Amino acid sequence: MTLLRRILPLAAAGAALYYVRGVYRFRDPVRLPPADAGTVLAPADGLVCLVKRVTGGQIYADSAPHPIPVSDLMGLPGAAQEGWLVGLYMGPLDVHFTYHPVSGAVTRAHHTGSRQNTSLLSAGAAASLLAGRPADLLATRGTLENERHALTTQTPHGEVTVTLVAPGSGLNATTYTREADTVRAGNKSAFLNEGGLVFLLLPAGLTPQVTVGERVLGAETVVARAEA
Repeated sequence: MTLLRRILPLAAAGAALYYVRGVYRFRDPVRLPPADAGTVLAPADGLVCLVKRVTGGQIYADSAPHPIPVSDLMGLPGAAQEGWLVGLYMGPLDVHFTYHPVSGAVTRAHHTGSRQNTSLLSAGAAASLLAGRPADLLATRGTLENERHALTTQTPHGEVTVTLVAPGSGLNATTYTREADTVRAGNKSAFLNEGGLVFLLLPAGLTPQVTVGERVLGAETVVARAEA
């Protein structure tokens, strides 16, 4: 009986882990995008950890001694010089699909590899995210150096770019969109096997509607609107 009491918790933990990794992360819930004109939808489920104004093609972070070029974060040369950058963290329990935040023609699809992917999170950041609190995602090398995939869509308000950044295990993404495709807001764009960081780069004519610490649902939550 004593042996059984020791084995049962381990068996339950193993079954739970198998379910999360083998079944739960592949779920595909129905999403009903709002039909409001001039809105930008969340490109993924996750926790908003970053909302920064882009000035002169750079953002400023307390954890970085120098301004960070947005083109480095997005993995896309010639990224917007003015606008906003929103960063979402997709955790292991979030839906692992990503979605097109806007409708339009895809003008660029760019993949950037990495010789060595490193962790996106420090120990403190990982603990914060597990507790449902935002974390500083600009404090590690992985945010700047890991593998990433960028997708730019042209809209009447300017270019909107989504970049998927790999966790330490690599991007492991299945993408459904190519350059020159025409997409609709809310359609699936990729599946991230291991989750990761999702950046959304907005032109100056769009204003963020979310704040750091807010949880969003891909294809449903409005994260930005066109200025009146």
